[in-house]
Amino acid sequence: LLLSALLFVVVWLPPSWPLLGSPLARSYPSSSSGPAAAARACGGRRCGILSTWTSTSMSPPRIQTTRRSSCIKSSHFPSSSSSSSSSSSTTSTPSPVKRRGALSAFLALAAAKTASAGQLLDFRREELKGVEKKLKALGTPTDLSQLSVADLTEDQQILLAEKTVLDTSIDFLEENGRYLQQEVNRIKNGGKFMQHMVLKVPDLDKEIKFWTKGYGFKVVRERMAGDKRTAFVANSPESLELEDGGAFALELVETKQPVNVGDGLAYMQLRVGDTPRLSDLVQVGKIDFAYGFLQTTSPAGYKVNLYVGEARRDPFELIALRVSDIDSASDFYQNALGMREVELPVAEKYTDAYGPLYGFGGLLRKEFERVDVFKPQPPKGSRYFCYGKNENMTMGVLLIPQSAACNVGAIDIPSGAPIEKGDGFGKFAILTNDVQKDRTKIESFTPLKPGGARPTLGFSGEVKGVSLKTPGGGGTKVSVFGDLDGYQGVWVDYQDFENEQPVPPKPTSLVAEFEEAMLAANKEASIQKKAAQMEEYEALGDAVRSGS
Repeated sequence: LLLSALLFVVVWLPPSWPLLGSPLARSYPSSSSGPAAAARACGGRRCGILSTWTSTSMSPPRIQTTRRSSCIKSSHFPSSSSSSSSSSSTTSTPSPVKRRGALSAFLALAAAKTASAGQLLDFRREELKGVEKKLKALGTPTDLSQLSVADLTEDQQILLAEKTVLDTSIDFLEENGRYLQQEVNRIKNGGKFMQHMVLKVPDLDKEIKFWTKGYGFKVVRERMAGDKRTAFVANSPESLELEDGGAFALELVETKQPVNVGDGLAYMQLRVGDTPRLSDLVQVGKIDFAYGFLQTTSPAGYKVNLYVGEARRDPFELIALRVSDIDSASDFYQNALGMREVELPVAEKYTDAYGPLYGFGGLLRKEFERVDVFKPQPPKGSRYFCYGKNENMTMGVLLIPQSAACNVGAIDIPSGAPIEKGDGFGKFAILTNDVQKDRTKIESFTPLKPGGARPTLGFSGEVKGVSLKTPGGGGTKVSVFGDLDGYQGVWVDYQDFENEQPVPPKPTSLVAEFEEAMLAANKEASIQKKAAQMEEYEALGDAVRSGS
């Protein structure tokens, strides 16, 4: 019996059985001090393009000094071309912060600050020239490929880390600016851009804290919607005219009343280069699932999936909506809204093998198909739609058929279950250059199936008093519609949308922020070290007193 039990455990126990803990918890080593921690605190999460960084105890044998942004791939930016970083003058930057021990000089980080078009990029180039000037004054070799970290002084290590942070920020701003210019031209020629989504929340302050403290987003604008407070949260500015802009936003509208989230909006999904701090998320929301990918619930009850992969320009990947008829809904999103269907962002499947003595001729070898647990698997029969030529650059909509079971993470909606839309999900907003033309297209839409559901039309006109750049307040031209399942959307005039955007503040020093963050990280590491020492002393004292 014992032998049979042993064979059952060894041969048939799936290797995905979480005996070794969550893969999410085992990945991506990080440091609690030094440039690694400073990079994290310096705003990298806000840009949604964090890549991996190395621990200070894992110093690389060689230093890479070539301009590299591991978090920015050329495939993410169509028609990408190289651009030089030059400027005519230098700016003074704070002196480097002293730091004991070997520090890794290879970091990948972008922490863009909001500024007017062109102003931020020029400011970052000035900062880079200042850092390069200091490196030259310290006699730092231009080719460090054959040197180790130990061959450099502490000041040189800090400056090289700052240089990499600035290089990565400049790379992102240049590429993102080129992409957004293409998008603006596309909109002016009849294209569309998925811009934001409206969610009702009972407590605005709690929901803001969930997105800002939990996921590193920021409040990009606030206003009153009648007598209701409204805040827009996003990973970066919304405006398509800013190099660090073009982010998908959530418009959070406070109701002061309980909100029925329902299950029509099944979940939102983010893809980032590194996981957020779970300790922060626990304080501001609820973690429902953390095996391979992360699933959380906001204070209002909205489900959010997050997984680590090739970082996106903007972390928002998709919203998932349950629909009664997948074919009819797909036809509407394609032919009425002008979206294109793209390949589903599914988790890859591969063949694996398991069994005792597997390396010795494959004795008792068992093959099986395994799904990558690090990526959420969309329900069967789902279809994915978005605007633009590159789905990795923009927000998409995942349509989930009601006939399919929705089992994603801790979400468990049985197949055929009624769709409860609730009253939390308000609408999604799409930028266009001709609101009335798009309204007419929806009005004349013919359903795929005779006698099937038809779209609805709502308010059409100007929303007064929301423009910040037009004398007298101005208005924004919009047209509200409902899809075949009753989910609301709104066409928004692109130029009016830009007039709603607040004037960006002047850029601030990324180098100064980096150094302040490193000081804070070092202080936190020192406090943790002292606490650990106190625990050791107390344990030793207890052992002495007990005579052991």
